[in-house]
Amino acid sequence: MKKIETEDIIVEIDELGAQITSIKLKKDNLEFLWQQDPSYWSSSAPVPFPIIGRLNNNITLFDGKEYSMKSNGIIRYVSVPVTCQEKNHLEFEFTSTNETKYNYPFECKVGIRFEVQGNELKVTTTILNEDIKTMYYNYAGHPGFRVPLLDGESSNDYYIEFEKPEHASVFLMADTGQLLPDTELFFNNENRFFIRKELFKREAIAFIKPESSSVYIKNIKNPHEIKINFKGFDNLALWTPYKEDKEIRLICIEPWAGHSDFKGNVGEFKNRDGVYSLEPGHHAEFMYSILIQ
Repeated sequence: MKKIETEDIIVEIDELGAQITSIKLKKDNLEFLWQQDPSYWSSSAPVPFPIIGRLNNNITLFDGKEYSMKSNGIIRYVSVPVTCQEKNHLEFEFTSTNETKYNYPFECKVGIRFEVQGNELKVTTTILNEDIKTMYYNYAGHPGFRVPLLDGESSNDYYIEFEKPEHASVFLMADTGQLLPDTELFFNNENRFFIRKELFKREAIAFIKPESSSVYIKNIKNPHEIKINFKGFDNLALWTPYKEDKEIRLICIEPWAGHSDFKGNVGEFKNRDGVYSLEPGHHAEFMYSILIQ
């Protein structure tokens, strides 16, 4: 486990998957990140690449050949080496191997830089195509936050607030938790909603190209809040495991470059809706940040 900190916050990141495991406010010794309880959700902030969520039957095609990937792709399941470490920043670099190319047939590197300033964590991801052919991919952030934060509270005390009033649609969801290509209006010149279990019966709410570039988790019981900046991402998803016999205990805020696969989609990965591409030798950069108080 690696650690970076400022006078205000301390952040821990696991080399397995380059996954954030803790974001703690020092003055209150208060943990904001979900703590990987396997009875509810065993992760905390996986790095989805080169897919978001699940493929249909965990299978897709590249140049007519069938490849299989588990949920959220390949980085989540491997140890990612640290290439630079200072008190306030860490850099990890995933490099494709013969083993990963059985799942994703491209030579590539993915650098992930974690930097803390004040009470904010910035996550910058640089994706480099080292292959001789065009590379196709998606990428997302996936941090999960404790909701509620304090004893004696309920998730019903918490709400999501977008930076701007939104006229925003969401993808419809299948019973399996996968996206459908159909959409419906969620916001009509509104910018917030209270967290309610029934809204997440199919686990995700996937907003399509919102006007806002930041979103908050706030509540009516205490002054703490979380702000996520996601400028430069197409879409934004909110996700939590749906447990019929349990109340909500976490909310993931997921900036998406593209989106997860539509249910029933088959064929070439490059022909999917929302797929990104990189020419040989080119790179792309994405940054999101988490501010706690």
